[in-house]
Amino acid sequence: MSGPSLERLLIDDIYYRTLETVPPLRPFARSAAQAAAFALAAEWRRNLMFNAGLALGTTASRSQRNQCAYRMMGAMQRFISEVITSRHLTANELRSRVVRFEGTAEYLAARSLRRGVVIAGIHMGSFEPALAMLRGLEQRVHVLFQPDAMPRFERARRELRARLGVIEHRVSDGLSAWGELLDALKADEAVVIHADRTMPGQAGVRMPFLGLPDAELPPGPLRLASSVGSPIVPTFSARVRGGLHSWADGWIETRCERLTAADAASHPAQCALVAAMERAIRRYPDQWMAFANLRGSAEHLS
Repeated sequence: MSGPSLERLLIDDIYYRTLETVPPLRPFARSAAQAAAFALAAEWRRNLMFNAGLALGTTASRSQRNQCAYRMMGAMQRFISEVITSRHLTANELRSRVVRFEGTAEYLAARSLRRGVVIAGIHMGSFEPALAMLRGLEQRVHVLFQPDAMPRFERARRELRARLGVIEHRVSDGLSAWGELLDALKADEAVVIHADRTMPGQAGVRMPFLGLPDAELPPGPLRLASSVGSPIVPTFSARVRGGLHSWADGWIETRCERLTAADAASHPAQCALVAAMERAIRRYPDQWMAFANLRGSAEHLS
C-alpha cells in the first residue's frame, strides 16, 4: 500500500499540523505558505491575477493586480488557519468575531414568505462565524459544499459545523444532495450555497460578470430557489478592523418554475444575484478567494 502523497505530507502533515499545534508559528507558517503557493502554483497564480484584474477594474495596473492577487492568496491561508484553529470554539465564541452585521430586516422580510430561503454567498471572509450568526436565526441550516482533499482541514471543518448544528450536503452526491436541499426548502428551512464558483461535477453557464462577457458561473442557486419559489438572499462576509463584517444585500424574489441552466443565465433573478456579488467583490477585492478559472475551458490570457 502506498503512503501519503508529497502534497499531503507538505500541506496536511506539516503545514496544517503546525497551524493546529504550534500557535506561535502560525503567522510565519501562513506567510510562508502564501509566498510558496504564489510562487509555485502557476495555475492558481494565473487565475488570481486575472480575477484580481476583474475585481479591481480595467484601470488597475499590472502591479496593482499582482498585489491584489497576492493578498487573495493570503486571504485563503488565513481562512484555512481559522478553520483549523477554531474547531473547538462554541457558537457564541464564533459569533463574537462578527463585529458588524447588517441586513437583518431584509432577511426577515424574505423569511416572512415561509418558502424557505437560499442564502447565496461567495468565497470571501470567514464562513463559519457567519454560519454561527445564521444559526441564531434559523433552527435548521443546510450547506452545500465540496469536501477538501486534505484530511486535517476537512476534519476540523466537519467538527466545527457539527458543533454549530449545520447539516452538510456534498456536491459530489449529485441528485441525492439536490433532492435533500429541495426538501429542506419545502420545509421552510435555510440552504447556504456559494454562487461565484462552479465546482467539480457542476455545470456552469456563461454570462457577464465583473466586466467579463462570458464568465462561467453556477446556475444552481437560482435553479434550486425557483424549484420551490424560495427567495434568494445574497449574503457576504469580509474582514474589517476588530473582526468580521457580515451583511445581507437585500433579497431576490423568485417564483416557482422549472429553469434549465440556459434559462438561468439571463434570468432577472440571476442578474440581480450577480450584481450583488459584484458589489461585494468591488468593495473588498483583495479578500475574494478567486482561485477559479472563470473562463472555464477558455485559454488563459497572458
